[in-house]
Amino acid sequence: MAQALDHVRILDLSWGCAGPLGVLLMAEHGADVIKVEPPGGDPFRAYQGYKAWTRSRRSVTCDLKSTAGRDALVRLAGSADVVVESFRPGVMDRLGVGFEVLARANPRLVYCAIPGYPSEHPLADRPGWDALVQAASGQQWEQPGWRPGPIFLHMPMPSMAALFLCASGVLAALHARERTGRGQRVDTSLLQGAFLYTTMIWEEIEHADDSFHALMAKTDPPGIHQPMIYECKDHQFLHLSVLSGLAPKRAQEEITGAPESPLQLETVHWTPEERAELARRQREAFKDHDRDTLVAELQAANYAVEAIITADEALTRPHPQLAANRMIAEVDDRDLGSTTEIGVPIHLQGTPGSIRGPQPAVGEHDQEVWGDELGYTPDEIASITGARP
Repeated sequence: MAQALDHVRILDLSWGCAGPLGVLLMAEHGADVIKVEPPGGDPFRAYQGYKAWTRSRRSVTCDLKSTAGRDALVRLAGSADVVVESFRPGVMDRLGVGFEVLARANPRLVYCAIPGYPSEHPLADRPGWDALVQAASGQQWEQPGWRPGPIFLHMPMPSMAALFLCASGVLAALHARERTGRGQRVDTSLLQGAFLYTTMIWEEIEHADDSFHALMAKTDPPGIHQPMIYECKDHQFLHLSVLSGLAPKRAQEEITGAPESPLQLETVHWTPEERAELARRQREAFKDHDRDTLVAELQAANYAVEAIITADEALTRPHPQLAANRMIAEVDDRDLGSTTEIGVPIHLQGTPGSIRGPQPAVGEHDQEVWGDELGYTPDEIASITGARP
């Protein structure tokens, strides 16, 4: 079946999260992705997540520190539509395979760079690790946590945003090429990814007190969202949103059997301890109920509520809609056997995407690409891949 990016070839020289995942979005909509790896393979292969991040593509090895490897990459780029790389600014130029060189060989080439910081940034030459970009972009300070001050973000937020900038930037440049006939350079970075998630929602409130900054805290002390999580029978949990705008058909206390909340005027003179005791008793009432039964009853009464399940449950016992949309997929990995992975997250009705195979072995397609497609001899392939000095 035809796919949206059939006949688009992408050379993937990226590593980490942003590049491989951004390219994955395009690979599973038909792009022929060739992962170009150094001799010995991408060092990030040691991360289990890479099994999924680098699926649906072919792999060749190429020693860019050798003349044979550089020349071969330039020739391969002549057959490509897109190159994606995530080196620090200037590295590809110093290797002799930067945008200017590749664009001379292929004027229609779209070249996407995803370093840690933009080339003009004062930290451009520093290591571009996600956690360091978190620190340098203010994100570790902005995220409330288990103590005052900055915390480490467990989600690699700069990379998780930059992957979308990679895919959307490449697709925009390919669309522009249809009009102009020429490729172009596409520049983004993990830093720009961090700022993508804060566009138009990052405000500095002058003279705000501690209560304002603590409002959205996610751990200790709990902010406005944490008290919406309730424990039910057998240590199961649900999330009951009070900010949904829905009009309940029945009082929450009527459903749970909890003590009713007095009118606000009646509690004006209550002590903090009295308020806390009422809240405790209301929360305790949830523990008398089976979670799924209570969720169904609350939903019937027009409450915004969902059962809180584990990530394992989400994958092994998926919501019917996830299964229907093929968001849960079984992939046979050559090392791990059958794996359960997230499927293709964008659905095109006329040209649907699909997983095109597991992570390839290092250099699995050296003969297919270098030999069969470009005509290099076995001795030349050995020089290109670094198999022979």
